[in-house]
Amino acid sequence: MDGVDGRRVVVVGATGMIGGLVLRESLATSAVSSVLTVGRRATGVAHAKLTEIVHADFMDFRAIEPALAGADAAIFCMGVYTGTVPDAELKRLTVDCTLAFASALRRASPHAAFCLLSGQGADQAGRSRLAYARYKGAAEKGVLACGFPRAHLF
Repeated sequence: MDGVDGRRVVVVGATGMIGGLVLRESLATSAVSSVLTVGRRATGVAHAKLTEIVHADFMDFRAIEPALAGADAAIFCMGVYTGTVPDAELKRLTVDCTLAFASALRRASPHAAFCLLSGQGADQAGRSRLAYARYKGAAEKGVLACGFPRAHLF
């Protein structure tokens, strides 16, 4: 996060393994002035730079768009392991929820950067036999299509 002094960062999925690391590093660096987490449950972290939003409907972020205004970057780490949910739920969580959030962020903070924790083998062409690869690829492709000035896929 070097070079982003005073930046406001949004972390989605901060209760997961990678999201938790992103949250911890964001809070620890002086380059970030405030962190907003958006998640399905609270992180349990208390910090002066941290504001949390527990949000139930990851298909509709209109109610929290005002809180997203002024964000400099969002780091989207929400996800689910393959095989832990039915295929339709995997697609909903991997593609639909990601793009719903990305669209809301783009409306609320059009100059923000979007960082997506994707997955190895993500297939933007949608030809993979693996649903996980197709869905991660669809999420990547959709985020890029949102028109963020900077989009980073990890």
